[in-house]
Amino acid sequence: MPSTRYGGHRWQIFMMFGVTVLAVFGSIATAAEKRAYFGCYERDRFARLALTTENLDECVDSCENNFQRYAVLSGSRCSCTNTLQTRIVEDRECDLKCGKQPDENCGGVNAQAVYETGIDVAGPVRNLHIDGEQKEDTIAIRWDLPAGDGGMVQEFEIVAEATRTYASFRLYPVRWSVHNVSTGFELSNLQPGTEYNITVISVSAKGGGGRASIAGSTEIGRPDPEPEEPIILRRFESTILIQIPRATNDNGPVNYYRVVVHYVNSELIQQIDESQLNTFQQSKENKVPYYIAAELEMKDDESLLFTVGDGREYRSYFNPPITARTHVHISIGVVSILNHMVKVRYATTTHEQHQYPDHHHVNLKTVEIERNETLITILTTACILFGIVLTGAIILYVYLHFKTPAANTRPFGDHHELTLQGPILEVENNGFMPDIYEQRGFEAELRDIIDGLEVAKNHARKYLSLDINRVLGSGKYGDVLLGSLQRQEQDMPAQVHVITDDMESVDQIAFLNEFRRLTALDEHANVILFYGVCVTPDWCYLLFEQMQTTLKQTLLNARVPVSANSVKFSTVSEEIVVNILCLVCDGMQFLADNNVVSKKLCARTVYVNTKFEVKVSAFGPPLYAEDTGSSIAIARWHAPEVIKFQNHSTKSDVWSFGLLIWECCCLGATPYGTITTDNLFAAIRAGQKPERPSFMYEDLYQLCLNCWDLDASDRPSFDDLRRYLRQTLPMLRYLLSFERKHNVQLPPYLPHLEAAAE
Repeated sequence: MPSTRYGGHRWQIFMMFGVTVLAVFGSIATAAEKRAYFGCYERDRFARLALTTENLDECVDSCENNFQRYAVLSGSRCSCTNTLQTRIVEDRECDLKCGKQPDENCGGVNAQAVYETGIDVAGPVRNLHIDGEQKEDTIAIRWDLPAGDGGMVQEFEIVAEATRTYASFRLYPVRWSVHNVSTGFELSNLQPGTEYNITVISVSAKGGGGRASIAGSTEIGRPDPEPEEPIILRRFESTILIQIPRATNDNGPVNYYRVVVHYVNSELIQQIDESQLNTFQQSKENKVPYYIAAELEMKDDESLLFTVGDGREYRSYFNPPITARTHVHISIGVVSILNHMVKVRYATTTHEQHQYPDHHHVNLKTVEIERNETLITILTTACILFGIVLTGAIILYVYLHFKTPAANTRPFGDHHELTLQGPILEVENNGFMPDIYEQRGFEAELRDIIDGLEVAKNHARKYLSLDINRVLGSGKYGDVLLGSLQRQEQDMPAQVHVITDDMESVDQIAFLNEFRRLTALDEHANVILFYGVCVTPDWCYLLFEQMQTTLKQTLLNARVPVSANSVKFSTVSEEIVVNILCLVCDGMQFLADNNVVSKKLCARTVYVNTKFEVKVSAFGPPLYAEDTGSSIAIARWHAPEVIKFQNHSTKSDVWSFGLLIWECCCLGATPYGTITTDNLFAAIRAGQKPERPSFMYEDLYQLCLNCWDLDASDRPSFDDLRRYLRQTLPMLRYLLSFERKHNVQLPPYLPHLEAAAE
């Protein structure tokens, strides 16, 4: 009997233990329910105290807010944990009732009651902080990973939401996803001068978990848009009355307006070198023909009237009298100051400031015209004398008419048609007169342009090295070679355009006009830099910056093979591709503002480096393809009016940009991959366009369709395009996706279609 009783007791203990284990693992396997009782455990005397309470709900809520899975109560002592370090004990040991909730257990003398909080996601990152100094369009953040015993983090989602900005357009929240082991990230393409609320979300299999937020701000940028020119109301002997329009700035505040006086010695406007722009006294010592005359605040008015040359001082800038009978331009600079950072942008001055040759400018709407009594007297006398002479001429004509016999009247048929003798040369209407060209000749005109270059852009032959075996391209102006220019003790790779001496007359005129526009261009971050010229008795070389590779090759290299185990079919992110398009837009808008037409925009004429700095080419022929070495059939990227009539314009460049968008999104694929170059025009007129791939969404494809409007006047401007792309950059998920999904196929790259016919 004793053995029987003992055996029965062992069986009961085994069954109780099995039920307890099943209950524990069953509660783990199912979804956690908030406030559900988990079990009674031996008291953990080393657990960190969260709060002191006799209320179960307060303890559970506190642990839930801290993203802990379990709330542990031992009397009035509440602690939180994700893992239980002690062994389970019998429930009867948790016999202490909660003081404010007697129907619930709060542990025991040597035991603790464990409850579920319902949390099954990861907690927030720790020690989130801004890393490094402010920058114009980036904010760097760093953090420590969440507690290691919490839920498994799959990735971190970062959200930047603008809370205060100077931009005149709406800023959408920007989102990024980073790897689950990342402890830092640089938020890029942000708006300058903007405060952001930055949140890092721990994302697990169950969804978003803990959040940590921090405030960050970007440094103010160069004021944008460019301020307007002042309106010249009136010029006196030593003063000029101007009206300053109110400026806007999307990149920061507008604190002051600078008035800049520029003495111009010729009809050519010499752009101001901002590094030498200073006070009147300093400019006089440096022999610089421009200076800052005043720095002004604009109150609530829409504009500000100011007298240049009144001899007063404005914020430490002296405003001296204007020298009489001189050609003066007035420019306005916008000064933006925030957090001890100062950014300035000046208006581009033109001769449109001056509407009268004597520079006595009058705004007829605001200033009453002064009467000049001396001038009125002279005009009255002249009119009287003219009337006397006209009357005498009429009398003489009548007298001779009746006195002259009519015998010598010419027969009606004895007349000859007036004809133009000599050949007629039809050239592009670009302001250059062919008759002047014919009188002076190509070499004389070319010499005038070269002589007008600054000294730093005239390079001696000894500093130029040529690789005559590396011909990069060939066009109607000559060949393009790979070379090297020694400049400031550095060897810089260069594209060397060797100007041929056997161009046709029409090509010579076109070259001179393109070269003139090129030399008038300022430097721009997204346009290939013009190094200058190298002239010898036999040759003329134009030298340009040589970038590492073309955008075409970068896109083709980014293609991930189908056999590769990768979640994306591109090694270049969607953000980088759209940002490249934004930078191309910046460069093309700069060319358009300077009346320069590219005529050759495609991925092979856009250059990038390893830092994804982007530059477009503004001169010369499209270079040979890097992979095939053959010349490029650039007509594949031309607008229909160019293919048919050679009618190049900024709007035809917009058509090409639409194809560049498609080419970038398709990672270097060939546009119109089923059409030969000879049949392009007929296909385009019939309405055929590159098809939309499944990974390119409707909004971005519609932008391409707008660029491909057959009516050039209905196509958007580059300014419209870059504004749209920048505003939608934070919403990439609605534009483009390189995720490898079912049936995703990249359009093919077909080098034989892109090669020009021999």
